[in-house]
Amino acid sequence: MIQRKLGSTDIEASVLGIGVMRFPEVDGRLDRPAADRIMAFALDNGINYIDTGYTYHGGESEVFIGDFLSENDYPDVYVATKLPTWLVRDRRDMEGYLNEQMERLRGKLDIYLLHNLKMDSWLALRDLGVLEFLDSLRDEGIYAGFSFHDTADVFFDIFDAYDWDLVQVQHNIVDDEQANPATISHAKSQGAGTVIMEPLRGGSLVRNIPPEVMEIYEMGGRPRKPVEWCLRYLWDMDDVDVVLSGMSSISEVRENIKIASSPEELTEDDHAILREVKRAYRMRKSVPCSECGYCMPCPEGVDIPRNLRLLNDIYRFMSTRGVRTEYRKIMGEAERASNCSGCGSCMPCPQMIDIPSELRRLHEKLG
Repeated sequence: MIQRKLGSTDIEASVLGIGVMRFPEVDGRLDRPAADRIMAFALDNGINYIDTGYTYHGGESEVFIGDFLSENDYPDVYVATKLPTWLVRDRRDMEGYLNEQMERLRGKLDIYLLHNLKMDSWLALRDLGVLEFLDSLRDEGIYAGFSFHDTADVFFDIFDAYDWDLVQVQHNIVDDEQANPATISHAKSQGAGTVIMEPLRGGSLVRNIPPEVMEIYEMGGRPRKPVEWCLRYLWDMDDVDVVLSGMSSISEVRENIKIASSPEELTEDDHAILREVKRAYRMRKSVPCSECGYCMPCPEGVDIPRNLRLLNDIYRFMSTRGVRTEYRKIMGEAERASNCSGCGSCMPCPQMIDIPSELRRLHEKLG
């Protein structure tokens, strides 16, 4: 497995990391036997970066990792988990969650991230003393970072407010709203490790692929499956250290490891194909929203452009899977389409969109 130095840390990380959030479940709970097999196969074949979080699998994920690593001999593995920022009410909560997570992980913690940072949550945490908390982490030999879920311009404000050891951002061949080559390059230039999440957009980029997109892929000089195109796009970026994949079966781990273990630079023709793939996805729209913001602000707090983008994503990727996660777990409750009162203050729309009706349509699909 190819490794890259994680920013200015002492960690030599495998370019492929394993995200435990999408490990299989049975009756709503983590399938421990399957998780054992997947994790053992991954670590036996060179993956050494594990990503988890406080709430994953109802809290079972961290417990599983702590048990697995204490019962098996994998000395050169690195574990990253996250502070559930939305549950923090004061400075004591930060210490409380950290101590609980250390117990779950049986003391195996190398990287601690502030989970799901957006501008409002960042400002709230900063006022509660999170900078001092981060300093105390680093004093204990734990690297400090954040996972990010806001717009790319906000990224710079948060990143430049602290000397971060690493950042975890969403980027892939389609998404560049939250992070893009410029934000990733900025983090890398300042010595931060760069970890990419959602390289396959929750699987949307490798399942139910639109015919026009497949036609573009097939124009490549050599045959590649969509998963290979997606992963190689990221590993071809010098500023990317680790790409997290939420693998849920040994077959997926095997396929991703095979790609990660064979370095291959993309050609100019390859990049041209990827640009066309991105354009084809962007052209697929259910509503002609240009995100001009003319409909904002909403008196109820609804983030109208973002909701309409989610509606387009359902059509674009022919799936509600990743969209449902963003709508239910990442967006604030007031920002969701369900909060629309139908007052009509967002009208008229320059694109002639019946915005209240489209917001209702989105909520019906996701609610």
